[in-house]
Amino acid sequence: MHRHLVSLLVVVSVLVIGLAAQAGVPLAFGFGVTVPATIPIDWSASFSSITTEILTDPNLTLLFTLGTYPAHFPDMFEGSTNAIVKSWLGPFAVYAGGGLDFLWRPIGGVWGWTPYINLTAGTQIWLIDSVALVAGVSTREPLPPTWNFSPRVSLGLRFSLTPARPPALGKENAFYFWVIVGLLVAALLTYYPHS
Repeated sequence: MHRHLVSLLVVVSVLVIGLAAQAGVPLAFGFGVTVPATIPIDWSASFSSITTEILTDPNLTLLFTLGTYPAHFPDMFEGSTNAIVKSWLGPFAVYAGGGLDFLWRPIGGVWGWTPYINLTAGTQIWLIDSVALVAGVSTREPLPPTWNFSPRVSLGLRFSLTPARPPALGKENAFYFWVIVGLLVAALLTYYPHS
């Protein structure tokens, strides 16, 4: 059963990426590893994922992630969908946003899922127009949220089928930078009283 589910998830992911590319939707795909922000690194709690980023606008993208925890494979999977705001400075993009996470695992002999909300921020360094190094920080909260900050850090690569790095942007790019600053300040104000 587990192998069939994994195979189905991989096939569906490849089909979605292929169909989106065929339809001309600008997107990027890649992979990454996320670990809890502790020293020494707790590799038993690592999360390996594949990502698809729909580049709807140079400053607004939709990010979809699907992955597993290798220590619990094939008994635990996680998927997320996020709205991301970006600000660009040449080949560098800083981003912030959030969305929903779903954790799937066997519960009492059947597969059950648990919803979470997540917040994420980070940077993308587009080495060339279609390849980026991505580093970020995220946190995940159960619903209803308890606002206990438990950061996770991630590192990955992203590949774009079309040039993802926009041409020089004007003053509107500064607006998105301040939107990102506002999102980060709001997150700090939310978490600080509870930490």
